[in-house]
Amino acid sequence: MSRYDWMENARCAQVDPEIFHPDGKAPSREAKTICARCPVQRQCADFAQALEGEVTYSHRFGLWGGQLPKHRARDAVGNGRLQRNRARRDHIIRLYRRGGMDAYQIAEAVGCDARTVWRTTKAYRDSLGEAA
Repeated sequence: MSRYDWMENARCAQVDPEIFHPDGKAPSREAKTICARCPVQRQCADFAQALEGEVTYSHRFGLWGGQLPKHRARDAVGNGRLQRNRARRDHIIRLYRRGGMDAYQIAEAVGCDARTVWRTTKAYRDSLGEAA
């Protein structure tokens, strides 16, 4: 089974692809209607995000997963920031739980400021029901 098998069920595969990627124009209303009714819309949107990564709006083209380029660019930046923040939080918590480092040392190791470490560890302690 290929990771692209979902494309066989895509409604756009049954029509002219030009309506989804017109030169210099916004995708047609017909393209948006086709996407809205597509059973693999989520897979298509995920594929577009993986394909485009965090490139800017000006480097995105066409309608993918029912999303215009500006929406995909906004989502990519937001998701990338969210993933980086989660990774930083997880790193802070690992170092905090390991012990032997104060907030300034953790901040230096993670690449943030001590205030971020204090906020993160307080939220962690609160989630465990511990006193600050």
